[in-house]
Amino acid sequence: MTRWLVRTGASVTVTDRADGDQLSESLAEIGDLDLDLRLGGHDPADLSAIDLVVVNPAVRKAESDLFQEIVRRDVPWTTEMNLFCERCGAPIVAVTGSYGKSTTCAMLADALTTGVVAKRIEYTGVHLGGNIGGSLLTDLPNIKPTDLVVLEMSDAQLEDVPRIRWAPKIAVITNLSPHHLDRYNSYGEYISAKLNVIGAPPHADTVVAGDLDAETETALARALSEKAERIIRIEKPEPAVELRVPGRHNLDNAACVLSVCRLLSLDETIARSALAEFKGLPHRLEFVRTIEGVDYYNDSKSTAPAATVKAIASFDRPIVAIVGGQRKDVPLDDWANALTQSCHTIICTGESGKVFGDALRQAGDSRSIQEANSLADALHSAKTAAQPGDIVLFSPGAPSFDNYPNFVARGLHFVELVNGL
Repeated sequence: MTRWLVRTGASVTVTDRADGDQLSESLAEIGDLDLDLRLGGHDPADLSAIDLVVVNPAVRKAESDLFQEIVRRDVPWTTEMNLFCERCGAPIVAVTGSYGKSTTCAMLADALTTGVVAKRIEYTGVHLGGNIGGSLLTDLPNIKPTDLVVLEMSDAQLEDVPRIRWAPKIAVITNLSPHHLDRYNSYGEYISAKLNVIGAPPHADTVVAGDLDAETETALARALSEKAERIIRIEKPEPAVELRVPGRHNLDNAACVLSVCRLLSLDETIARSALAEFKGLPHRLEFVRTIEGVDYYNDSKSTAPAATVKAIASFDRPIVAIVGGQRKDVPLDDWANALTQSCHTIICTGESGKVFGDALRQAGDSRSIQEANSLADALHSAKTAAQPGDIVLFSPGAPSFDNYPNFVARGLHFVELVNGL
């Protein structure tokens, strides 16, 4: 987004509460740009010469003193997502959900691209971006009206979409369950943010919906009003889709993809062929290597307990699980029951390690639960506990920010450690 703004001729100031050392990796990516940096804190005085503020979606606006000052001074503001949606001339398939949206988007883009290459679909190109892969703003010159954009949208990226008059061609809600509730006052607020994916009236042409609870169903029906017939339910495909990637949840993702492809008139045979070749995304049940008959999987993207439950349900072999990360005040009963029933050894680490360990001991045999001071120590313990035919699954069930800048860095560290065994 910063690069695009500079290219458009804007005089850009970037401000962040973190200092230069903390942001060294990000700063290296924009080191060639002519811009001003205000790091290590925000100074409201910088607003005096600003025509437009672009707010990072990670900023919690209700808690930001600088944002409150922006509002008080009536300085115009927007977001990267809104800038893109306002300017994109191609139809957009907008995808959101609590879990699986990145994999669904990647699967969908692969299937549609296969259709384009085979000239079995009316579109001339496919562009994938948003919450997966980064901003598409710099790609705008290459996005033709005859292309198709697959856009992953997080709840934070969707919060401010109502500020613009925009709606996608197809809105996809893979599933919805309580998530990121530390950002919202209630689950209802989280639902409202997610349902912004349908866009402004007259809304998306079609809404493809997966597993939604009663509260979400009610909110969606209210949002669409008399246009509820636009909702297409994801159906279990017959015969079942053949996939390389493991897990019931990936079968659900594939079913969603087939539903969207059907709406876009892509032959199902083409779509199924692309899905069968899909190798998965890094840090999402990513197969790392086999050591002495034990398969190691990196699921660092698992940042909430429910994601770990889905991960362990993906395998029908004995599991040694490594869990733990940043501590969050979230319910652990269902998570603990699922892990103690499915894993013969569970190793807890990170800031939440002790809390996770206590919850697991209350739910199952304490002899199967261990705690480790670091990810390296946890992996060593897992290797010792695993037998040929087992799986060592790193699925933290917690955010990464206790020890890592993001889940990618955490996953890369795990892969490095496994490759060093």
